[in-house]
Amino acid sequence: MNLASIDLNLLVAFDALLSEGSVSGAAARIGLSQPAMSKRLAHLRRLFADDLFVRHADGVRPTEKALDLADPIRAALRQIQDALGGFGQFSPEQSGRIFRIATTDHIAATLMPRLMPVLRSAAPRISIVLRSLHRQEIVDCLEKGSIDLAITILPDAPTTIKRASLFHVNWLSIVSAEHPEIRDAMTLELFLKYPHLLVTHVGDLKGYIDRLLDDRGLKRTVAMSLPYALAVPAIIAQTDMICTLSANVIRLTNWPRVRSFPLPFDYSGYQETLLWHRRNDSDPGHAWLRRMLIRASETVTS
Repeated sequence: MNLASIDLNLLVAFDALLSEGSVSGAAARIGLSQPAMSKRLAHLRRLFADDLFVRHADGVRPTEKALDLADPIRAALRQIQDALGGFGQFSPEQSGRIFRIATTDHIAATLMPRLMPVLRSAAPRISIVLRSLHRQEIVDCLEKGSIDLAITILPDAPTTIKRASLFHVNWLSIVSAEHPEIRDAMTLELFLKYPHLLVTHVGDLKGYIDRLLDDRGLKRTVAMSLPYALAVPAIIAQTDMICTLSANVIRLTNWPRVRSFPLPFDYSGYQETLLWHRRNDSDPGHAWLRRMLIRASETVTS
């Protein structure tokens, strides 16, 4: 390929298309009209002999070739920016970017109070949007760019999804302070005897605890599931039900009329994980926010 024939603005357009996931969004990002951006995309396709970005219901998605090119092109653009005095680098104190993160309410309650004071100080114009998504939606939303990050357990994510460990999670079970039998200790027999309240975004009656019990040849009864934790203590206080939650959430406040117990079987807990699409791996703003999240997670105790 003859480098003298390559317009650097084509690479800037490529980066914008990767970041925005739409021709119109990419055009607005770098100050072009949509027809002008479409023309640059056509040039890019000829240059690399690939479609690079294919139409989708809500924009465009990168091809495998585009994903392979993402890191080297962004690295080259960063080097050029550095050579020109850092023009165009991510500046937290000046940036007005909006970052969208899919996660659960227990992560919001555990991690966001540690993250947001740092962001308000270092990047006062940045906005964070938290979204609640079904686990099966997360990969698709990361791939099409409707979210920037996800914080969840997703061991079967494809190789296009990058990951970093955050903090360890242990569980506690809560019951009513007036429970008819569970007073001083939670035994396995009592744990299996009484009905359970399950907090899950999946919308069914089986969660992570049930899979642990399956491995042991055991079964509990889940009488109710709901997608958030706020209503849990009031429901538990009025019933004979049991609810197992992150210890971090239970320790946030002194919930009235409930008491907590360790789980009555051995388990190792799990690691909350930060997920993102590989096309954002070298995006300087994206990388900065990931570092902030990882640092905030270091202050979370299980």
